[in-house]
Amino acid sequence: MRQPGRMSFIMISFIHETLYGLLRNSRRSLHAAGLRPRQAVLEVGCGPGFFTVPAAKIVGSEGNILAFDVNPFAVKHVQNKIDVAGVTNAKVIIADAAKTGLPDHSFDLAFVFGLAHPLGNMEEIWQELHRVIKPGGMLSIEGRLQAPEQYFRFETKEQRVGRYINSDSGYN
Repeated sequence: MRQPGRMSFIMISFIHETLYGLLRNSRRSLHAAGLRPRQAVLEVGCGPGFFTVPAAKIVGSEGNILAFDVNPFAVKHVQNKIDVAGVTNAKVIIADAAKTGLPDHSFDLAFVFGLAHPLGNMEEIWQELHRVIKPGGMLSIEGRLQAPEQYFRFETKEQRVGRYINSDSGYN
């Protein structure tokens, strides 16, 4: 898999940290995704971290956010944002969405925002998210992507965010 470079990250970051913030309310999108206090939340493909710090504030000190991206420039940038904000319940790592290496059933909710052109095989990504989200937990997707029925049951759509419940079937 080809990793995104520094230039592509700089362009994405510029858009997210200037124009995107004028057009989007991160807290409104995260509430539509189902984020609540005390949840363990996975942010898939965090990019420049537009949602990371607001998500950490929503889940509060008894919850936690684990954000990941395949781009090391993104991870470094988001870690800096977390440090500057003084957020203690968020962590960012380098990971491939299809092979995170995270423990089974470890998240109440995962959200996939802004992943219009994912790197890698979507079937493998859905399987991995199904594995790491607790049975009955939630997957929230912004945009046109839809979770496959063999892993997730559609619950509702609010704003541009579809929410899906992690089914109990499909585990290997």
